[in-house]
Amino acid sequence: FGAQQVKHLLDIGGASGSYTIALLKAAPAARATLFDLPEVIPLARQRIVEAGLSDRVRLVEGDFYRDELPAGADLALLSAIVHQNSRVQNRELFIKINEALADCGQLIIRDVIMDESRIRPPAGALFAINMLVATEGGGTYTFGELKEDLSTAGYTDVQLIRQDDWMNSLIRAVKKDSKA
Repeated sequence: FGAQQVKHLLDIGGASGSYTIALLKAAPAARATLFDLPEVIPLARQRIVEAGLSDRVRLVEGDFYRDELPAGADLALLSAIVHQNSRVQNRELFIKINEALADCGQLIIRDVIMDESRIRPPAGALFAINMLVATEGGGTYTFGELKEDLSTAGYTDVQLIRQDDWMNSLIRAVKKDSKA
C-alpha cells in the first residue's frame, strides 16, 4: 500500500504500538498518531520510547466509539477491530475515520476476511462463533460486506490487497477527494 510514501499514520486502537513502530521504521520521514484508551497509552509510550521513536509519535487518549479522532493523517490503520463490531458500528466508525483523514487518504483494515461461503477460512468461521458469544454484535465479514460498508461511508477504490487464513487479511480504501 505504499508505506514508504506515508507522511502521517493514524493508528486507531493502536495498543502497544507494534504497527506504528513497524510503519515508522519502513517510512523514516513519516510521523504517527496512536489513538487508544487511556489505560493502554502507557504501554504504547514505553514501547515507542524503547524503539527510539518518541519524537515521531503523538499519543492520544480516547475511545473511538465516543471521541473524535485526530485529524489530518494520510493513512489510517484499523487493525483487528472490525470483528468486534456489528456492521452498523463499523459503518459509523468508517465515517468517523473518513472525516479524520486528509483528502485522498487511505484506510487499511487488517482483520479476518471471510469468503462468500462464510466457511473459509475455517479459523475465521470458528472465530465468528467466538464473536457471537463474546460481543454484542461482532462477527467476521466478507470482503463484499466490508466493501459495501466502506463505499457507504464515503470511500472509493476498495480493494482486498492481501488474503490470509487468519487475522492478516488487508483491505485498502481511499477517501474521496472532497475538492473533486
